[in-house]
Amino acid sequence: MEIKLIAEGSTKWERFIRHWGLSFFIGEDVLFDTFGKPKTLMENIKKLNIDISKLKHIIISHEHWDHTSGLWNVLKINNKLKVYVCKNTNQKIKEKIKSYGAELIEIDGEYEIKQGLFSLGEMTKDNIMYEQSVCMKTEKGLIVITGCAHQGTLEIVHKTKQLFKEDIYAFIGGFHLKDSNLHDIIDIVGKLKHENIKYFVPLHCTGKKAVELFKSQLNCISINEI
Repeated sequence: MEIKLIAEGSTKWERFIRHWGLSFFIGEDVLFDTFGKPKTLMENIKKLNIDISKLKHIIISHEHWDHTSGLWNVLKINNKLKVYVCKNTNQKIKEKIKSYGAELIEIDGEYEIKQGLFSLGEMTKDNIMYEQSVCMKTEKGLIVITGCAHQGTLEIVHKTKQLFKEDIYAFIGGFHLKDSNLHDIIDIVGKLKHENIKYFVPLHCTGKKAVELFKSQLNCISINEI
C-alpha cells in the first residue's frame, strides 16, 4: 500500500492561518485524518488525482479540529464509506458523522480496517485525549502512522510491538513534541534509538527543535522515500 501526504501544517504561521494538521492517503481507498483547512484538503486531493467516490475508509486519529475539519467536505461527496473514530470521541462528532449517512465504527481495541491495515486501538494519556494510530503490514516491515501521538511516541511503539511481535520499519506522523523542553526531547529520542526503527518521518506537531534532533540522531527520510 502506497502512502501519500495530502496536506500538512507544522509552523506557527500555518497554525495561525489554520493551514494546520495532517492528512494521508493510504493505498487506493483509505483516508487518514482530514486536515484543518477543508479548502486546502480538497484542492490537494484534486492535485493528487484522488477519486473521493472510490474511498471506502476514513480513519480519524482524534477529534481535534486540525484532523477533522475536512471530513464533512469529503462526506458530502461520498457517504458510502466507513468512518473510524475512537470510542471516546465527542458524541456530537459521532452524531454528525452518522447524520451524513456514513457508517460509524467506534474503535476501542485493535481493529483490522482492511487486509494489512490495522488500528492500534484507542489510546490515551491521563484520560485527556483519546487517539488511535494505524499500522500497515508491508513487505519491508511494519509502518506506523500517527496523527499527533498525544499518548506518546514510545507508548505507540511499545503497543505496536506488543500486538505484532515485529520491529517497526517506519514511524510516520506528528509526534507532539512542539511544546516539550529540550531535556524531554533528548530523552525520548535517546529511547527511540533503542527501538530498532529503521526510518522516521517527523511531521506536523513534532516541533522544530525535535525535528532537528530527530534528523541528527535518527534515520529520517521523506514520506516519498518509504
